[in-house]
Amino acid sequence: MRKIRIAVVAVFLLSAIAYGWLTLFADRGKDTTPPTIQCSQDTLQLSVEDDESKLLEGITAQDNVDGDLTAAIRVSALSRFAAQGRRTVDYVVFDSANNFATYSRTVQYTDYQPPRIWLDEPLRVDINQLEKFDPSASLRAEDVLDGDISNKVRVSVNSGAYVGDAGNYPITAQVSNSAGDTVTVPLEMTVIDSTDPDESGKYYPMLSQYIAYTKVGQGIDPMQFLCGVMRGSQTYLFPESTVTDDDEDEDEDEDIPSAGGVMGIERRDITVNNTADAATPGTYTVEYSYTSDDDITAVTKLVVVVEE
Repeated sequence: MRKIRIAVVAVFLLSAIAYGWLTLFADRGKDTTPPTIQCSQDTLQLSVEDDESKLLEGITAQDNVDGDLTAAIRVSALSRFAAQGRRTVDYVVFDSANNFATYSRTVQYTDYQPPRIWLDEPLRVDINQLEKFDPSASLRAEDVLDGDISNKVRVSVNSGAYVGDAGNYPITAQVSNSAGDTVTVPLEMTVIDSTDPDESGKYYPMLSQYIAYTKVGQGIDPMQFLCGVMRGSQTYLFPESTVTDDDEDEDEDEDIPSAGGVMGIERRDITVNNTADAATPGTYTVEYSYTSDDDITAVTKLVVVVEE
């Protein structure tokens, strides 16, 4: 019995020694060296129109066993913007032994611009329809990276504002793109009371759009957005015509489009108060107002965003 125990122990020891040697030789033959990634430029200049394949320009990979692994390099992550139009791209490559290498570099979009929020109709609602009114339904947003992102627009009523009576209320529209660039535009929502006798006598100036964008140093012509007047739900468009050189002797204010009005109202009858400062980035308001013969004034506002 004792001899059997000794034999079992001997077999166990021999097996352990054999396993150890086999493992040692196996590890010696295993590829544990990761590949390497080389890059010819640490900052990559791209257009927003370029596809993802452009992210792989100027980057190569080599492995001690597999050789050239450039075709196996993949983009593992794109960061949010650290600055406008500037982000980090991460790469990874694996060899046949599942060793891997990573690399990071900066991507600069040369023609990037932030998302833009657009408003094609006034944020004006009757107090009786206020509960059903969704301001975001009138807004749309476009982005050079993501395209149409209108479904990401969020609208909030500014803190402290109680929307329950007729009047003007400050609200904020906000949208973000996939790179984490967030844009906010302050707007104003007008609540009207259609039972007010003065309301039926108001002719609101109507615009082709209610948010306009420009760059620093590039002013805008507010009259280019004026396209008619609105009374209640009825709209009246101005005919397309402007003052020509032949009219200069008859009309000293030749810069204002004229000729042909609606409901007895001409473009020149609209008063414009433009507070936009094209020299300073920011958000500004242009007010268009019309006062009727009954001394009833209606005001429409254009939001102007001056970008850097």
